Amino acid sequence: MEIAETDWMIMGMIHAYKILGKVRSEQEETDFNDVDYLYLAELQRRNIEKPALISAEFPYTFQERNSLPHDQVCLGMMNVFTMLEQRKKEDDDLNTLDIDFLTNSLVEELEKEELAESYDDFFQNVMEKEELR
Repeated sequence: MEIAETDWMIMGMIHAYKILGKVRSEQEETDFNDVDYLYLAELQRRNIEKPALISAEFPYTFQERNSLPHDQVCLGMMNVFTMLEQRKKEDDDLNTLDIDFLTNSLVEELEKEELAESYDDFFQNVMEKEELR
C-alpha cells in the first residue's frame, strides 16, 4: 500500500498524542505542564536523517522533498511537541488536553483513514522492519 508523505507526518502527530495518552493512563500524577517539549522536539530532529533540510520555523516542513516515512513521522512529532511548548508558554493548562479529540481530529485529516484503525499493528510492523535493517 502506497502511503502519502502527509499521512506519515500525521501519523507522527497521532503517535505523539498517543504517547501522552499512555503516560496519562499509566502515571496519573504526571503534570504535562512540567514537560520540556522543546527537548522532545529536539530528540525527534536528531532522529531525522538530514535535519538541515527542516525549515527553521514552526510548523516545520522539509525544504526539499523527503519521502522517508521515518523522517515524516519524526517531523509530525516535532510539530506536536513544539505546539505544546507554545501552549505552555501561553499558560494553557496542558493537563486538560483532550487526547482522544486531538487524535480523532488528526485521523480525519488522513488520506487513508484505515491507517489509524490499525495503528498499533502498523507501528509494530514499521519497528520490526527497522530492526531488520
